[in-house]
Amino acid sequence: MLDVKTRIETAKNNLRKAEQARTVAETNLANAEQQRDEVVKQMLDNGVTPETIADEIAKLETVVESDLQQVEILIPVGV
Repeated sequence: MLDVKTRIETAKNNLRKAEQARTVAETNLANAEQQRDEVVKQMLDNGVTPETIADEIAKLETVVESDLQQVEILIPVGV
């Protein structure tokens, strides 16, 4: 009978731990969803969406590269 009681207590403890882990996971999920929503809002405020952000970044990288090349051309070598 002692073995059964021990097993029941172990099962209860494991259940409590699982419930705590679930609560932590749900809290982390809620925080992640809130952060995602904030980022999407910032993106929309800047005129991009999650679907168009990669293209916009590529365009900006091209502009930066072109502008940097122009700066390099205008700076005399060896000065």
